[in-house]
Amino acid sequence: MKKQLMVITVILLIGISGWLLYDNKSAEKTNGNTKGVQPGFEESSNTISFGLLDENDKVVNNGSILEPKENKLEYTFSLSNFIEVERDYALIVLDNFKQIPFTVQGKKFNVYPFNAKANKTVEFKTSISVKKDTSEIDYLVIKKPNYFTEKLDIPKMHSLQEILPLRFQVKNNSQKQKTATFTPEEMFNEGPNDTIFISKQKEELTILPTERSGEDIYISVGNINEEKENYNIIALSNWKQVPFENNELVGNVLVNPGERKVFKFKLPFVKADSNFQVIALPRPYEVSEKDYESTRAEGSMRAVIKP
Repeated sequence: MKKQLMVITVILLIGISGWLLYDNKSAEKTNGNTKGVQPGFEESSNTISFGLLDENDKVVNNGSILEPKENKLEYTFSLSNFIEVERDYALIVLDNFKQIPFTVQGKKFNVYPFNAKANKTVEFKTSISVKKDTSEIDYLVIKKPNYFTEKLDIPKMHSLQEILPLRFQVKNNSQKQKTATFTPEEMFNEGPNDTIFISKQKEELTILPTERSGEDIYISVGNINEEKENYNIIALSNWKQVPFENNELVGNVLVNPGERKVFKFKLPFVKADSNFQVIALPRPYEVSEKDYESTRAEGSMRAVIKP
């Protein structure tokens, strides 16, 4: 797969790589771009293209190495919503897989919500302060962050479980960071499997549309591929990172082919309905623009936590 000037493009339920169209004339705007660089990625093409632009308006390759300037990463984020409907999105940023605040238009956010009109491009400048030990930075885009899938609607749930990722190495530290290794409560080598799944029972992968605060659920991390896979996993409630039961914000899980590891998790207490999702990021600290798998992020189906 070619990677020159490549960013992620999503075609309604199918994620592929694509080219990004951009026009960076202001700090934040919705503009009238109607055609992408690559044929087909244009107005009404049923695609979502997104990526980072540097100070020279050039596309930053997904999976490449970012070099901080005065301990900051400053890029323009661009998303082309080339679908026929207006849609809300939210952006979060992870530093070594831990959610951090970032700046948009001089204001600090942990979660930055934005709206994209049908067949329009949205752009805004972002600034991230990095530490000496920052090795990986991830920009994660959530589709329709305020939409609750309380009913068992499989097509909608499949669409909304998809996370739109941009993952990068950071030049100031190439050393791999240590992440707590999670010990599973149980392992399965037969039966249904999925990369990341949340359910009420550990033996079954049964979709969980809603559950009450404080209830126990099970997180499954599986490997449907033919080679061993390594994941860092995080949990989000209302798009804010929450700890696992051992108070770790990030957990590392190594999974053999055909294996599924299961972990018990107590849902956080909430005061109002809250979207809950667990995200698995493969090959942590091994991001490379030459390895498409290392730039992915896999989301579980969302569950709505009830007070």
